[in-house]
Amino acid sequence: MGFDISKVGLTEAASNGALMVFTDPSTGLPLIDDETQQKIGVTLRSRLSQAGQAKAREQQARRLEQARRGKDASVEQMDAEAAEFLAALTASWTFTELDGQPYPFSYENALKFWSDPRFRAQREQANAWVNDSANFTTR
Repeated sequence: MGFDISKVGLTEAASNGALMVFTDPSTGLPLIDDETQQKIGVTLRSRLSQAGQAKAREQQARRLEQARRGKDASVEQMDAEAAEFLAALTASWTFTELDGQPYPFSYENALKFWSDPRFRAQREQANAWVNDSANFTTR
């Protein structure tokens, strides 16, 4: 019998998401809720998921249209698009509050979270996570 290529294919986790546990930027250790002992993180879809590919095409189309009008993308636009991309890939999260207020999961709240400069370390971690297909395969 030959090699079964499905062994290296993306799993349902690519589209449904897999939990990425946040790490403490100062220690590198996983963040754990002291009260519940639950891991703190986000469930992210792969950049290769249908949601990721749809958002990438949408952003590419927007940039092409912008280029047709003779306008270049600004650094601010690219930064906003990166946050939009992560928000589209975010399926849920395990934290419940932000700044002492309830912070339920929604696309809008995900966009605010990924746009918030206080969470750049988590954003960098998420960018690496969604680009690593190993997080979404069986091997």
